Amino acid sequence: MPNPKNTVTQPEHVNLSSPRASLEDLNVLGEHLSAMMGRLKQALYKPDSVKHAPKFNAAQLAALCGKKPAQMLRLLEQGAKKGLPTGLVIDESGAKVSAHRSFNLDEAIEWVRAVGNASYKRTQGQPGAVITVGFFKGGVGKTVISASLAQGLSLKGYRVLAIDFDPQGSLSAMLGVDPSTVEIQETFAPLAMLPDSEDRRDTLVESIRPTYWNGVDIIAGSTGLFECEFYLPLRAMNAQAEGQRFNFLEVLSNALKLGIRDEYDYIIIDTPPAISYTTMNAYWAADAILMPVVPEGLSLQSSVQFWEMFGELTGVAQNLSNSIKDYAWLGVVPSKVEAHKSSAQEMLKWIRMFYGQYVMATEIPQTEAVKTGGTEFNTVFDISKYVGSQKTYERAREAFDRLVNEVDMLTRKKHWNETAGE
Repeated sequence: MPNPKNTVTQPEHVNLSSPRASLEDLNVLGEHLSAMMGRLKQALYKPDSVKHAPKFNAAQLAALCGKKPAQMLRLLEQGAKKGLPTGLVIDESGAKVSAHRSFNLDEAIEWVRAVGNASYKRTQGQPGAVITVGFFKGGVGKTVISASLAQGLSLKGYRVLAIDFDPQGSLSAMLGVDPSTVEIQETFAPLAMLPDSEDRRDTLVESIRPTYWNGVDIIAGSTGLFECEFYLPLRAMNAQAEGQRFNFLEVLSNALKLGIRDEYDYIIIDTPPAISYTTMNAYWAADAILMPVVPEGLSLQSSVQFWEMFGELTGVAQNLSNSIKDYAWLGVVPSKVEAHKSSAQEMLKWIRMFYGQYVMATEIPQTEAVKTGGTEFNTVFDISKYVGSQKTYERAREAFDRLVNEVDMLTRKKHWNETAGE
C-alpha cells in the first residue's frame, strides 16, 4: 500500500535517533577528534626522539653509490686509508668481530659523496632548486612523494630542506616531527603576520629544524598555518589603502632568498589539497611543479580545475610583480597506478593526451609497500627489511628511485642549465 501523505519511510541503515548537532556540539566533536588523532598518530608512528633512519649493508651501499658489489668491496677495503667508514666492528685487539658490514645513514651518504657515480653538487653559482608538490585533490600521494623526494635526493648526497605547508602536518609526521608539538612561530606563518605582530619576521631560518634523516631538515607544519589565510589578504588590503605595493605571493619567495637557497641544494614543499593565499606562495616560489595525478576520472577532472584556478590567480599576481614568472619544468606523475586494471591503463592514455610532454616517465604504483608505509608515516626509503613480498617492495622502491633520478635530471638540465657530459 502507498505510504500516507507527508510520512517518511525510515531505511533500516539510517539512525534517526541521533540528536541534532549544535555548534557547541561540533566544537566538542572537533576537540574529541583532535585528541583521538593524537592517540592514533602515537600508535602508528614513532616521534622524532625514537624514529631512526635505516642501516645499509655492503650490497645496498653499492647500489647507492652506483657500483657493482665486487667493485664496492674493493673500495671498502681501501676505505680506512681514505678516512671513510668501513662498516666493520673492530675489537680492542684490532680484529674483526664480524665480516658483516653495516653503515648508518651518515656513513652511507659519506660514501656516496666520495665515490658515487652521480655528482651531488649543483652548478656553481646556482641557487638551490625549489620543487613544489601540489594538487588540490586529496588522496593522490602528495605527501608520500614529497617525503620520498627529500629522502631520495639526500641519498644522492644533496642537502635538502622540506617545507610543510599543510596545516595537518602530514609531511612533518613522516619526517619524525609530531605536528601537535609545533608552535606557530616554527612554521611559515610568521612571514605572513601583520607588520606590528610580535612574532612577525621576514626570514625562515629560525623555523628550520633537523630531522632523524641526516641531510634533510624541515620547516614543520601545524594548524597555525590556517591563520595565514587571514593575514595575507589583510596585509594586501592595508597596503592598498595606504597606497603601497604588497604582492602576497612573494612572501615565501623573498624569504628563501635570505640564505636558504644558498644553504640547500633542494627545497621540497608539500602543499595541502587547496589553492589559497598560502599555497599560492608555494607555487610562486617554485622553480618547478610536480603534480601527482591518479589515473581516474575524478582526479583528472580536478587537475583541469586546478590549472584553471591557478591561471586566474597567477594572472592577478603577475600584474603586481616586477618580473616575469616561469618554471624550469612541470611534471605530471601518475600516482597510485594499478597497472593490472584496464581502466587504469585507459586513464593513463587520457592523462598523456591531456598533458603530453609534461607527463613524467615514472609511474608510482599502488602497492602494499606504499600503502603500508603511508599508513605508518613511513616511505619506502625508511624500510630496511620489508615484511612481505620482496618483489612488491622492490617494485615500489625502484619507482621512487626513478622519480628521484628524473626530478634530479630535469632540474640539473632545465634549472641549473647543465649540458650533456657535465
